[in-house]
Amino acid sequence: MTVVHKIDEGTDRREVTATTYQMRNFYRQFGDGFFSVLDIMNYIQHQTVVRMAKEEDRVLDMCCGRGLLLPMLRYERKGIESYTGVDIQASNASYRKSRVTDNKPITKGYYPFKVYFVNHNVASMSEILPKDYFTFIVYTSSIEHMQPSDGRQSLFEARSVAQKGCRLFLSCPNTPEDQDGYEAQYAAHVYEWKASEIITTLKDSGWKLEDMYGLLIDGNVLKSKLKNPEHKRLQEAYLRQLQFIPREWLIPMYAALFPEDAKELAFVATAI
Repeated sequence: MTVVHKIDEGTDRREVTATTYQMRNFYRQFGDGFFSVLDIMNYIQHQTVVRMAKEEDRVLDMCCGRGLLLPMLRYERKGIESYTGVDIQASNASYRKSRVTDNKPITKGYYPFKVYFVNHNVASMSEILPKDYFTFIVYTSSIEHMQPSDGRQSLFEARSVAQKGCRLFLSCPNTPEDQDGYEAQYAAHVYEWKASEIITTLKDSGWKLEDMYGLLIDGNVLKSKLKNPEHKRLQEAYLRQLQFIPREWLIPMYAALFPEDAKELAFVATAI
């Protein structure tokens, strides 16, 4: 098996170890003046993660890529003890030398907490990371970029390096229950998990599911949900907000209310 940027036409997903393609850097998109609903979804989930972080947390960012959490942590959670990013491709972690937001060189003391990078596969990261150590683990939009066997093992690995009571934030696409996960919607993805698969694997690997939120929902599905008489007041609020708030922001916001119908999901769990 091989590590590739994304799945080319004609490539068998079952023969690919992982893909390294990343969603756009939303900081740069905002700075450029153009953003899509995916950029907003990505921004919101990172902002949610930062709000979950606590003083003196030892944060582990699985499949950290560009380290999009770092600018927000730097401003809003200065008191964390450390940030450790793990990624299978070292070149993804450009945050080691340059700022995530504008690519300018990092100066001494730029981050008020310790920042580490580990070039490794998350499916075997307990080989080199300390056991029972991390107090907050972040795993955003990444488990779908690897084989399901590695994705499953990565959650066992996360539990191995987590302290009891450690919080986990995991996000990924929500594949219909009757669909093969290898029938992925994006060329960047290897296998897109069903919610039931994630929930079962979290339980098997020593995590207790605390909550689940929608991150993204199809616009037509949302309209259908809001037309339901029981959501009349919610529909009125949505239509009123739509007059002022861009649709790109509203879609992820309302997706949080309908996780069962969402295209992307966020899971919050605790190590037991």
